Amino acid sequence: MKLKGINKFEQHLEKIVLGVALIGLLAIVGWQFLSPPSFKLGSRSVPAGEVDALLDAKANALQARLNDSEKSDIEIPTDTVKLAAPDFSAAMSGPITPAESLARTAPNFNGALVKDAVSAVDIWYFEPKVPALQMRNVQETADALTMDSAKDAVKVSKILAARPDFQKIEGPKDVVWTTPLARIDLKRLRAELADSRKDATPPLMAIPGVWYQETPYIVDVAFERRERAADGSWSAPAIVPVFANRADEITFRGRIDNAAAEVRDEVFALLGLDDNQREVLQPTFYDTVNGAFVSPALLAIADDGSSTTSGADVGATRRNLQLQTQLQDKQRRAQTLRVELEKIGGPFDEEAERKKEEARKKDERDQKEAEKAGSKGGGKGGSGPGGGGPGGSMSGKNNSSAADDQKDAKRKLAERKTKTAVLRRVESEVAAIEKSLGAAASAGAGAAKTKAPTLGSLDELLVWGHDLEVLPGRTYQYRCVARVYNPFFGKGNQLVPKQAEKGLASQFTIDSSASEWSSPITVSPDVRFFVTRAIVSDGALALGSAQVEVYKLLGGQWRRSETSVQPGERIGRVDGKGAQPVDFTTQYFVVDVVEDLDTSRGPSPAAKDRRPGVVVVGSITGSGTEIRVPYNDFEDPDRLKLRAQADAAAPAGHDAADAPANGAPGGNKPKGPGGGGAGGGNKPGTGK
Repeated sequence: MKLKGINKFEQHLEKIVLGVALIGLLAIVGWQFLSPPSFKLGSRSVPAGEVDALLDAKANALQARLNDSEKSDIEIPTDTVKLAAPDFSAAMSGPITPAESLARTAPNFNGALVKDAVSAVDIWYFEPKVPALQMRNVQETADALTMDSAKDAVKVSKILAARPDFQKIEGPKDVVWTTPLARIDLKRLRAELADSRKDATPPLMAIPGVWYQETPYIVDVAFERRERAADGSWSAPAIVPVFANRADEITFRGRIDNAAAEVRDEVFALLGLDDNQREVLQPTFYDTVNGAFVSPALLAIADDGSSTTSGADVGATRRNLQLQTQLQDKQRRAQTLRVELEKIGGPFDEEAERKKEEARKKDERDQKEAEKAGSKGGGKGGSGPGGGGPGGSMSGKNNSSAADDQKDAKRKLAERKTKTAVLRRVESEVAAIEKSLGAAASAGAGAAKTKAPTLGSLDELLVWGHDLEVLPGRTYQYRCVARVYNPFFGKGNQLVPKQAEKGLASQFTIDSSASEWSSPITVSPDVRFFVTRAIVSDGALALGSAQVEVYKLLGGQWRRSETSVQPGERIGRVDGKGAQPVDFTTQYFVVDVVEDLDTSRGPSPAAKDRRPGVVVVGSITGSGTEIRVPYNDFEDPDRLKLRAQADAAAPAGHDAADAPANGAPGGNKPKGPGGGGAGGGNKPGTGK
């Protein structure tokens, strides 16, 4: 082996590395002998050789303590050993899921419906409040219900049904009823439903419009009545029933408290029509013999624009308002009938139906001839008449279905004929009323002919109800509550828990707070009198005289009689001027006529330049006396009201005997205002 070119270090490198490794190994072995390893045992270091002995001794000592029951109080040091019991107890009482509640998915969808939503998980909604209504006055009307109307009225009122004169209904019934009026703020109501509070904590978002179709559905307006007792106290409030000539399905009052989802659908479908919603707010009264009722909305307009109407024109003005009211009611009735007829095939046209029937019969003949020609050319073999077993079975089913279809078609045809006849009659009554209004229809009264503005465009509206349970001579007050469809109804899964816990989703309506009580109204008895003039030292014996107006309700109309009475004479007498004598006698008589010493009142407008006096009136029943001041009686609002109604009825020229017994066509039609009232007591939407 040649070593040329390799130095000494390179030649002995392997030996050097091996020697260094050997020296290191010897050093480690020597170190192990000089310094044996130790272990930490408790608080001291123990050589490796002693560890086993110490552990064995420790185990034996522990075993001895475990075996000795008197020395088994072993203490485990808590500072060095973490106990598992506390963590286990906390886990047992804690939640079993990482989140306190399950994930809510519905509000995520709501977040897409609500603009500018601050949270896609939990959305708080603004809770609207229905503004309280403002009570106006209470209107009184006297008339006679038709027989059918009287029967309808007792169905909704147990109080009315219990009265002796309503237990047996064989003809028209004289009634005096009240109509409480209130004003509803539609603009504020719409604003409440669409409102939000984004600056609140948490922010309150607007209710999604799809929840209430962005329309305030007023399901009911409930009027409450209380009566004044003899000692001046007031009775507990009582709900006034719905006295209205309308389809039963529009009245939701009895279904509000236990409403289901289908009631909500009916509200949307029915009250979505302006005519139906207006009927809830401004109910049409039952059919009456004389049509004496005047729409409070028209009366309010007349009061605002005709405050200077002279006494001679009061009756004519009221007759005009009565006709306008009837025109509005009948136009609404006609529109309802048209809508119902469209749903079942449209108005019945006899000529068109005749042509349609002829075309149908011709098609049947052509089809039979075609079938006969086909059977002759089809050969002789095969199945023979009847077409086999399966064909016969199907034929039976088809015949049954065809019979049902034919029965349904006959029912619809009969309904179309009935409702078309009612529509034609109502349209003729509308034309007659328009003709009666004449020139006035185009000079102001014609407002009834124009289409009423939609409720969505009105800022406020006058609403009312009718009360047939009042008694003559009694004093009453009224207040009301508006019940509006609740947009949260049935939306519990889409509300945050704190709002859902309030019961927002279970209430069918949001009710306004009760309005203030109206001014008291005393219902007129069927006979009333007013002293319009008193002259001292007048008459044959110079005892003085009094001019008295007596009003009596007869045949649904207020009749008026004017008579002069002297001290000692009874107020009122039998008037035999008309076709039938009318007894105007009262239970009062004139005691005396004395001079009026109060010059501040001035003379009665009817006394002219004569020396005015006051009248002492006594009761035949012995209930005491009272003082009547002609100046006050002449300007009494009740007298003006009764005079207007009596003047409006004066041209009628008929009494209760002239009225039809049940409002059916063909009777002697009333000649006065509301002559259309003889057209029958048909309920809108029923054709009954």
